[in-house]
Amino acid sequence: MKLRNQLIILSLLTLTLPWAGCEYIREMENTLREGQAQSLLNTAKTIAQMTAYENEAFFNQHELSLNNRPDNNIYAFPLNNEILLDGYSDDWGRLSEELRYFNNQAESNQTNEARVGLIAATHKNYLYLFLQITDSDVVYHDPTGSLVNGDHLRLQLGQNEHNQNLYFIQTSAPGKVTAEYIQQKNNFDPVLLKKNAIYGQWQDTIEGYNIELRIPLKLVTDTISFAIIDYDHMEQTHPGGWYGTMDLLSPDNRGHLIQPSDQVAALLAKFKQDNVRLRITDSQGWLLANTEMQVTELTNISDIKLNETLQAILYQFYSLIMYWSESNNQNVTQEHGRITGQLFELALNDQATTSWYKPETANHAIVSASYPIKINNKVFGVVNAEQTSDAILSITNHALNRLITLSSIAIFVSAVGLLGYATLLSYRIKRLRNATENFISSDGKISAHFKASSVNDELGDLSRSFAYMHTRLNEYTQYLQTLASKLSHELRTPLAVIQSSLDNLSHSELSQSTSTYVARAKDGSERLGRIITAMSEASRVEQALQSSEHSRFDLNTILQSSINAYRDVYKNRHFLYKQDQAPCMIDGTPELIIQMLDKLVDNAVDFSPDESEISITLTGNNKIISLIVSNQGPTLPSLMQNQLFDSMVSLRDHKTSHPHLGLGLHIVKLIALAHNGGVRAENRNDNQGVNFIVTLPAAQ
Repeated sequence: MKLRNQLIILSLLTLTLPWAGCEYIREMENTLREGQAQSLLNTAKTIAQMTAYENEAFFNQHELSLNNRPDNNIYAFPLNNEILLDGYSDDWGRLSEELRYFNNQAESNQTNEARVGLIAATHKNYLYLFLQITDSDVVYHDPTGSLVNGDHLRLQLGQNEHNQNLYFIQTSAPGKVTAEYIQQKNNFDPVLLKKNAIYGQWQDTIEGYNIELRIPLKLVTDTISFAIIDYDHMEQTHPGGWYGTMDLLSPDNRGHLIQPSDQVAALLAKFKQDNVRLRITDSQGWLLANTEMQVTELTNISDIKLNETLQAILYQFYSLIMYWSESNNQNVTQEHGRITGQLFELALNDQATTSWYKPETANHAIVSASYPIKINNKVFGVVNAEQTSDAILSITNHALNRLITLSSIAIFVSAVGLLGYATLLSYRIKRLRNATENFISSDGKISAHFKASSVNDELGDLSRSFAYMHTRLNEYTQYLQTLASKLSHELRTPLAVIQSSLDNLSHSELSQSTSTYVARAKDGSERLGRIITAMSEASRVEQALQSSEHSRFDLNTILQSSINAYRDVYKNRHFLYKQDQAPCMIDGTPELIIQMLDKLVDNAVDFSPDESEISITLTGNNKIISLIVSNQGPTLPSLMQNQLFDSMVSLRDHKTSHPHLGLGLHIVKLIALAHNGGVRAENRNDNQGVNFIVTLPAAQ
């Protein structure tokens, strides 16, 4: 992985900045939440104490009116407008969502599909009832038949459990209905009917029928029960076709009408606050006073405006984690005018509690606090207070907005800075690498200049170290390059003295053994002279290359004359020459080209067996001319192919009469480069020898 990519990945560590900020905001939000919950609990406690003090008589009387079966009670919601009796629930508004359903009262009847839903409400001096009956087979009353011969509604109203009045509502066709007062021998044998002030509307529906009634409240002073009689499933011997709160098998078990208390509501109104819902219930959970109707009326978190879409997304994600991740779901629920839930049960057990929860119909968190209403150490009801988290969100939203903005700027600046620094660092390293690679040119020479960095850091120190190494290496290389010429110059004089002395000594009368030693010394001095000549040959070639003048000539002509000379010199080798018919014109120095060919042929002769063939091929076009010298013999080792043309490199493993210092192929390379060409060696396709290929540019 490149250094720049590593630094970019390293820059991701800056993401810990918004995480740390979110953790700080989280701690701040937790502290604010605890403070808000405690403040709300103190409010509920104050209301509970005031309610118990000012409404002691009301709660004592209300507690006496409750029976041990709260499901039989009917809760009446307060209405702000009068209901139009038309058999439809349109004018009931949001109360139509409070439809409470009652199933069959007889456990033995499980096949009947009928059921009834009820809404009860009060307005001024009247009680309004809306009943929605689901019945696939409605049986209407037949006036010519018995007294009870169709589906009907029974209402039981009274001042107490011993003074009850039974009302009978039936019809022979949809339309206006009026209740009839029933005098009876028993619940199944009515004997006398008479008209009453209870009236309403019977309306057919697709699923059954609706009944909407208006009842004077003076008739409902204490108890109320009702039953919908499904006539086609009703039998006197085994009754089971009725639905509601009235149990025909146990007529003494009466339900009660529960209404909000005006005096409790007046007290609660003194504590009304914005975005806070206050509720007071009795010991069974029936709502006695309420400052708001629905939790969804409270301010929604979506009302908070964010300027940027990204911020809004991050904010919603932050809210999901911050506000409901620790919710213990100890919320209270309100249904059909009754409060239930774990918080309510704990408050009834004299335990003041608080909890955060998220309603299904809202996107915000709500804190709920419940406190018991105690009179003489007995719990008569509960005060429940709920408030949204908007007050906290207004603070955390501002902090989060600033956090997101500043963190985004910090991350962007850090990323750009690290990217720019990584780019600069990569450029400096790449420049140092290129300069280091250019220490030695393609022809094996050390460059004369290496620019060191002046920056005072680790890379600058490394660059200066390379520059110092370059200087020392260049000096040593120059010394080695001139060593051969210096040695050849210094050794020629003593070698000439030795040779002249040996020549003079050979003309003297010597013994046979002495003559042998003199001959050996003379042969050694001659060999040493050839070595000195070979050492200075490369230097002479370089000097000749610098002073030579190029001219245009035909390489084909030069090769033909040279190959004829090679046939005379190397009689134990067979030379084969292949060339194109067209002239191969190049710009160069003929003498150097011939010297290059001499080295290649000399190398081919040394590595080829006797009586073997050495082929020389000349091909070309208008751009490139190729000279190929091929000989039989051993192949090139793979590790030495790239070093074969370096100075002082030789692959000969046998001794000859002529010294070889590994300069022949190096001279071939120098001459080829001086003519803007190149040279390479490769094994033949048959792996029986080696090809040396020299490429030269054709003359234009």
